[in-house]
Amino acid sequence: MQPSLLIVGGGLLQVPAVERAKELGYFTIVTDKNENAPAFSICDEKVFLSSKDIEGHELLAKKFCETKNLAGVYTQGTDVEYTVARAANYANLPGISVDAAQYCNNKILMRTRLSEQNVDNAKFFAAKTLDNAYDAVKNIGIPCILKPADNSASRGVTIIHSESEIKNAFEVAINSCFHEKTVIIEEFFDGEEYSVDTIVWDGIVYPCGISDREFLKSENYAVQSGSLTPSLLPEHIQNEMYELMQSAATAVGVDKGAFKGDLIIVNGKPRIIEVTARTSGGFDSQYRKPYSFGIDLIKATIDIAVGKKLDFSDIVPRWFKWSKTFSIFPKPGKIIRIDGIEEAKKIPGVKNIFITAKENDIIPDYVHSATRVNHIIIVEKTLHDLNKLQEKVKNTIKYTIE
Repeated sequence: MQPSLLIVGGGLLQVPAVERAKELGYFTIVTDKNENAPAFSICDEKVFLSSKDIEGHELLAKKFCETKNLAGVYTQGTDVEYTVARAANYANLPGISVDAAQYCNNKILMRTRLSEQNVDNAKFFAAKTLDNAYDAVKNIGIPCILKPADNSASRGVTIIHSESEIKNAFEVAINSCFHEKTVIIEEFFDGEEYSVDTIVWDGIVYPCGISDREFLKSENYAVQSGSLTPSLLPEHIQNEMYELMQSAATAVGVDKGAFKGDLIIVNGKPRIIEVTARTSGGFDSQYRKPYSFGIDLIKATIDIAVGKKLDFSDIVPRWFKWSKTFSIFPKPGKIIRIDGIEEAKKIPGVKNIFITAKENDIIPDYVHSATRVNHIIIVEKTLHDLNKLQEKVKNTIKYTIE
């Protein structure tokens, strides 16, 4: 029987995973609670199930081992590594330990584990109540940052600069939690942020590219506006980042598979914002690092998920090009018309344009990265040409907003 792969989550970033898995000969099964999930249109079998439904995925994996020759459970670019690990473990399939996945999926457990192992100690407190939050802010100091314990894409995250902002920030964070209704309050790191992709094999971290993250200017929210690959950082700083990722992987117990970090440079040194047992999102590992380096992160991580050895040729760079994902930010309101998309697609160097809000949709205020309404990926041989191309695309796509 053809081997199958259970892919948790059917969002836009999972489409390349389904395509690659099918190319590798797997029968693809995708789970998502959204009946219009993009990956449903190309997978072999779809299951309407929330990616956060852990017990449901455990039973599904066990069932498919018996009926679908299930080879592994997988995700990439989606914050469901705990669901994946639980399902794989329940069905006796390859994967990281449940504890390691939980450390990566819960920011409080992650910070606790890193501190216990003396890796990048940072001030943080957990808060289940508003009173807890007030006490934590007093201990940490202002500015500080409030986050839900287990969400991603900066959902529910607020940077506060005064005590008057605590109540609203706490309510936003607590209402953005999934499994654990707890808020983490952390010291605020001021610096440039970076997305670091690695593959872990036999406990050793192998580099798979660093991207420079760009954000909208905002005092309270972290809304990513772009991402550049390769990084402009000096080589010695990039090496320090990979060394920190090795320490973090060892600390949380990730011994194989994808391991991604959001890092920040503070006073010339890399610090950890978060680490996760998955590939990066933001079209980074799925499109841009392959565009920039010719590497195949999806195949490498699928191989590991089904119990195969890492094929190092998948992560050895074959070329060097500049790539960028960026978003256009029309003002909030109702979209009346979008012009210039087809013209922009024809511009040399424009690789992908993803429009996630169409005519008559409402654009909300930009308070987290998931509120972006488009994602444009471009590639050029030089950074100068890349910057020129970005401006050309921005001048081509026009939104009419009511």
